[in-house]
Amino acid sequence: MKKGIIKTFTFMFSAIFLAKILGLVRNIIFASLYGTGYEATAFFTASRIPLQLLDMSLGAAISSTFIPIFNEFLQKDGKERAMKFMNNFMSIIIVISLVLTILGVVFAPQVTNLIAPNLDPNAYGLTIELLRILFPIMLFTAIAFVFVGFLQSMDEFRIPSIISVVANGIVILYLLLFNGKYGIKGAAIAMLIGWGTQILVQLPVAFKKGYRPKFFIDLKDDGIKKMLILALPILISTWVQPINNLVNIRFASGLENGQAVSAIEYSYNLYIIIVGVFSYTLSNIIFPELSRLTADNNKEEIKTVLNNSFNVSMLFIIPMSVGIALLSSDIVKMIYERGEFTAESTALTSAALIYYAIGMIGYGLMEFLNKAFYAMQDSKTPMKTSIVAIVLNVVLSIVLVRTMGYVGLPLATSITSIVTAVLMLVLANKKIKGIINKETLKESLKTVMAAVIMALVILVLKKVIVGETILCTLVRVGVSVLAGIIIYFASVILMKNKTLVDFIAKIKNKA
Repeated sequence: MKKGIIKTFTFMFSAIFLAKILGLVRNIIFASLYGTGYEATAFFTASRIPLQLLDMSLGAAISSTFIPIFNEFLQKDGKERAMKFMNNFMSIIIVISLVLTILGVVFAPQVTNLIAPNLDPNAYGLTIELLRILFPIMLFTAIAFVFVGFLQSMDEFRIPSIISVVANGIVILYLLLFNGKYGIKGAAIAMLIGWGTQILVQLPVAFKKGYRPKFFIDLKDDGIKKMLILALPILISTWVQPINNLVNIRFASGLENGQAVSAIEYSYNLYIIIVGVFSYTLSNIIFPELSRLTADNNKEEIKTVLNNSFNVSMLFIIPMSVGIALLSSDIVKMIYERGEFTAESTALTSAALIYYAIGMIGYGLMEFLNKAFYAMQDSKTPMKTSIVAIVLNVVLSIVLVRTMGYVGLPLATSITSIVTAVLMLVLANKKIKGIINKETLKESLKTVMAAVIMALVILVLKKVIVGETILCTLVRVGVSVLAGIIIYFASVILMKNKTLVDFIAKIKNKA
């Protein structure tokens, strides 16, 4: 990989981590104000719908077809041709997302009935109002996604990684300063403004990199034709998470006296903060690199990149999963339990978080494997695995929610993620021989063994450090996390895990 990749990874990781922390702060403040009541349920339902629909309709096409096609033009035909494609692509995305936004605002009641039919009357009416405020997020986010793809293709990773920092900051300021006066509807407006700033933050750097806006639509353009061919299978292939989330809302909307939607949302946000920072950083760094390697037909280097990505994912995500599952109740209590977020809310949220934690490794592997297939301009394989995943998740959700209640929904998501990741790994290994080999499996076994040792230490500490006060909870979590990290990496080092050794070597060499 390119020189300086560790520095770029570190900056992106730090920026995305800061954005996720601010997102967590936003959720903490929101939880203290609204708990798991009907206003929280309405807000989470209304904010989820446009973002999930964007992911299902345009998000994948933007993030997964733009970068490889733009890079191909850039490598083979020069910057002028690539910029022409950029403007044409942007114009098409603006028109489509604007139409979808208008339709969403007009048909907000019908959309709410479809996605969350079992909401109580108060939550139902408020969801429709908030949905009409929040639907323009589709337009803002679509444009922002295009700029992210453009800047990453131009080797600018820093600005795209900080856009969520500004967006979350705006919502936090509103909740702290203005929520008492304008309430939940004002929070929706603040969220809309925050997402709009994601465009503004990127514009100066985009201009510096050569972007000059020009609105035109040419559907006969070779790049657009190629995008349209790739788009449908790519859209289907990335429906797994959005459909999972919408399925969760639909089934949870009538459970636990209406609190299940909020409990799942809070737990899902924690889950994504923990696993998403690492996975998103890794996948977004390797995607442009793989796109360039594919353009050069460098299969040996592609294999190396994918093999390293798999090993690094296993090394870091497995201990995260184990730690979150074991400390879920304390973590939720420490983070959320104050104000309107009661002990009952903690119990509901932590139970869901345990089942989400089970699927962390599946989510992490899916994130970079999807990008890997797209970079290699293979959209059919992710499409096929996603169809399997969607069907599996719906079936599991129906079965598990009847036998386990609302926690069956995150468990269904986790099982689906793991099964899909394994299937994708097998197919990726067939495409590029050697991604998974004996050495890889040996390294993974060492990682699992180290995680088991870490788990035993955490279980002992949980029994030793007892008490339900916030101080005891903080001490228990702090000591368990610190000891877990030390024990885990000490075990990995003693087992001579090659992945960690190579990772440390790259940092020392400032590769």
